[in-house]
Amino acid sequence: MQYEAWTAGWIVNKLRRQPLLSGSVVVLLLVGVLSIAAGAAIGLTSFRDVGYPDSATLLRIGEAADSGYLYPDIDRPPYLVTIYGPLTYVLLGVPYRLAQAADIAPQTLVRLAVAGALCACFALVFLIARRLYGSRPMAWLCTLFAASALPLASWSTQIRGDFLALAFALASLYLLLLAEGRRPQALGAVVCAGMAFLVKQTFIALPIAVVGWLIYKRRYRDAALWAAGFASIAVAGYAILWWREPLMLKHIAALRHPVLEFRGAARILWVAVSQPVAPFAAIGGFLVLWKRVPERLLILIYCVVAWLVAILTIPQVGGNINYFWEPLFASAVLAGPGLGELQRKTNRTPILVTAMLFVMLLRSFLPTLQHELAYLNESYKKASDYRASKTEWDDFISAISGQKVLSTFPDIAVQSVTPEIPDPYLNSVLERRGRWSSGPVAAQIDAGAYDLIVIRRGESAGAENAGFRGVRLWSEGMWGSLKRTYGLACIFGDMEVWSPRRTSSAVALGLSASGCRSVGRQAGTQ
Repeated sequence: MQYEAWTAGWIVNKLRRQPLLSGSVVVLLLVGVLSIAAGAAIGLTSFRDVGYPDSATLLRIGEAADSGYLYPDIDRPPYLVTIYGPLTYVLLGVPYRLAQAADIAPQTLVRLAVAGALCACFALVFLIARRLYGSRPMAWLCTLFAASALPLASWSTQIRGDFLALAFALASLYLLLLAEGRRPQALGAVVCAGMAFLVKQTFIALPIAVVGWLIYKRRYRDAALWAAGFASIAVAGYAILWWREPLMLKHIAALRHPVLEFRGAARILWVAVSQPVAPFAAIGGFLVLWKRVPERLLILIYCVVAWLVAILTIPQVGGNINYFWEPLFASAVLAGPGLGELQRKTNRTPILVTAMLFVMLLRSFLPTLQHELAYLNESYKKASDYRASKTEWDDFISAISGQKVLSTFPDIAVQSVTPEIPDPYLNSVLERRGRWSSGPVAAQIDAGAYDLIVIRRGESAGAENAGFRGVRLWSEGMWGSLKRTYGLACIFGDMEVWSPRRTSSAVALGLSASGCRSVGRQAGTQ
């Protein structure tokens, strides 16, 4: 009896010492990493846009690489405004040119460059955490938290500047932690912060955090130099472009006075704070406030400012979850110690309390795990159907080749002999601001100038099929012109193919032979 009691006590003590809590969280994080790996593999091999509007961005990168100009006239086709910072197009233009030289699809190398920038962000989180905590396992844990955000899976290869800017921001932070009075590292930190802003204009959290941290430490001269250095790089970059490209101001002016929408912003914010990194980062933040280590305090300030910047900018209707990459990665550096502290606390509590905490965490993270497993299942189905889908897509593109096409799908719009409105969402937002008019395009639709118009199934029905965050693709005038002048020729997957009523049905029949299902109302019947 005494032996049995001793054995039971030994088992209980052993269980209390086991990192049950941290082990289960790590398993959840590894599922997230697997999702990102699957998403990157699907994205790199995708024959269509990974995300909206990849083809429009790639078109602007190609135009900049070929002509050397970033800001063309936005009142002429393709009616495309340059929305990202200039360095986005300059840096992504490098893999674009390499792809042209190697005679391969430019989007493949550009996507690879974006995925490489994301990997650089993971590596920088590891280096920053190792520098701060002096522990390789802790650095790996922080990196796992950075890679745990499920939305990253479908964004890891989208052609945008977010990961490039984030890599520069994290590199600036790492160089600042390395500096310790050494000028080369300190100067490199300022330059990288300025480069991040020139890649994407919303990356201002790090310079604000650094200046605030230096003021807190009463290093007023260093704070002034940091602010002046960052401002000089940003102003000089745009001044050079303005001198070289006068139309830059027209593009910048078009993006002023954003359209705001708050319900969708609240949903996106909820998705961000629901990621596994968020609660543990909060615990890590309290730990930093308690211990007051200066370098770790910088991370906390950076994290808070990054969240505030994202929350303040997300209400504009073009914002999506990518606005939260910077706060989520900054939070990852705090989340590792947060989990470690929580595990230490549970090791000193009764086993029943530990079990209750484990069940509560499991229940809170269960929706995330379900979404990750669903995403992995969806990725498997895409991989299984890849060959058949690719064949159908190639047939469709071959059938519309050489036609003048207008489409709400960016990857179809760029197939036109003269691409027009490859980012219809952006143009709709600009029209709401009074910065662009769809009148000339609507007039061309009325005149039947387009051989084909391709839209999403049901998209012409009305407001219930409105686009992202309540902004419908195209104006009401364009939709009215479509219904007056064009007829539905056939349906291909999730796309409706419309052609002028007065033309023959040859194109529609050709599409039907390529897998486009006829709906009976062929072009030319009236």
